[in-house]
Amino acid sequence: MKRTTKSFEFMKNLKQLILPCYKVEMAMGVEAWYFLHGSTDGVCNLTFFLSLLSKMTVTEVQNSKRGLKYSVQPGQVDSSMLVLAKEWNIGRKAVFRLLEDFSERGLINVDSNPMTSILDMVCVKSWMTAGKLVENPTYRQTVKAYEGVRIFLFNGQKLETLRRSSPRKKTAKPVDGTDNLMPIKPTVSNPVVTGTTSTVSTADKNREENTSMEADYIPVLVNGDALPDSQDGYQCRNEAAGTASDSI
Repeated sequence: MKRTTKSFEFMKNLKQLILPCYKVEMAMGVEAWYFLHGSTDGVCNLTFFLSLLSKMTVTEVQNSKRGLKYSVQPGQVDSSMLVLAKEWNIGRKAVFRLLEDFSERGLINVDSNPMTSILDMVCVKSWMTAGKLVENPTYRQTVKAYEGVRIFLFNGQKLETLRRSSPRKKTAKPVDGTDNLMPIKPTVSNPVVTGTTSTVSTADKNREENTSMEADYIPVLVNGDALPDSQDGYQCRNEAAGTASDSI
């Protein structure tokens, strides 16, 4: 196995984080944080990202390749896809897709040229070295201050603390057999309401009968005197009516 692959295998089995400074502050969206806890070719994406983070420069560095000199600014990583493919022991296409996924989620920005690839660690907000806080010139704010995920990493930090803060899927609450039953609507109406309704309807019926009876027993004025409201009065009213007809 090659040396680069051995170093990556060592990093996978490493229990402490290796950073180029004392402390790093990162800010990212929730989706990016969840993506880092996914996997590519059986390796956690967070492992690949921490590999890039360990290569980040915190001061300006002068490099040269093929006789050409160029500078690497703070907050950048100088590494070609071929070098990353050998170090991570995965194909170049897999490296390209992984870097593209990092870029789409606002973690890095890739600037490739024929000699190398310069990666801007745009999710790194600041770092602390020699007791001084330094703002990352390549940082790009993708989430608001009160949104997303804010992470503080320390050099020599135990990686198990990152595993504890990894997102966990909510387990479904066990459902009892009784919860699956549909609620049964009562088919019998309220007996109190039914009794009241029947009472009201009976009262209305009696009221109508009384009204009709009262209409039959309306007193009639005969010569200015009202006849009494009784059967006799009813007969007298009929007799008076008959007399009036005979006179006509």
